[in-house]
Amino acid sequence: MAQRTLIFDLDGTLWRGHEWYASVLAEVAFLDKAVAMEGLATGKNVFQLAKDAGLSKERLIRACHARFNRLTLYDGVLASLQQLADNGCELGIVTSLSARLARPALERCGLEPFFRAKEFAARKPSPRALIDALATLGQQACPRHYYVGDTTQDASCARRAGVSFAWARYGYGNLAPDEYDQVLGKFTDVTKLLE
Repeated sequence: MAQRTLIFDLDGTLWRGHEWYASVLAEVAFLDKAVAMEGLATGKNVFQLAKDAGLSKERLIRACHARFNRLTLYDGVLASLQQLADNGCELGIVTSLSARLARPALERCGLEPFFRAKEFAARKPSPRALIDALATLGQQACPRHYYVGDTTQDASCARRAGVSFAWARYGYGNLAPDEYDQVLGKFTDVTKLLE
C-alpha cells in the first residue's frame, strides 16, 4: 500500500498569518490592525492591503523579513510534524503565498526540513500545484493522500486534484466547505490522519 502523503496550506493551517500580517501593516503602514484583520478575513491579499495603505510590495517584504520571529505557529505544529515524519509520511506545502515570504518564514519557524515538496504562489482552486507537489514526492493523486487547509478554495483544490481534504476548522475559513473528509479542531488532530 502506498505511504500516506499530507500536503499543507500555510496561513490558517500551520501558522497564524493574519494576526502577524496585521501587526506588520500596523507598524509599517500605520494601518489600523482591526481594519487589516477584517480585510484579510474577507479574502484580501496582504500585498493589496499594503498597496492600498501606500506601502510598496518591496517594503512589505522587507518589513516581514525583519519580523519573522513574531510569526506564531499553532500549538503542537512542530511535534505533530515530527510524529508524522517518524511514521513515514511524506509531507509537502502548497500555498498561494509567494516564495519570497513563505520560504524564509518556513526556515525561521523551523518547518523547512519537514517538507520535501514546496509549491508557492499556487493559484487555488486550480489543482496544478497540488498535483506537482505530489509528483515531487513520487506520488499520484488518490484519496489516500490529503490536502490540509482551512478554506473552501483549499477544499476545491483537493477535490479537483483527486485527493482527500482535511478541513482545519481552527483556521481562517469561516464557512465549512461543502465537502471534506476529515475535520481538524486543532492542529494536533492531524496525527489522526495516520489511522
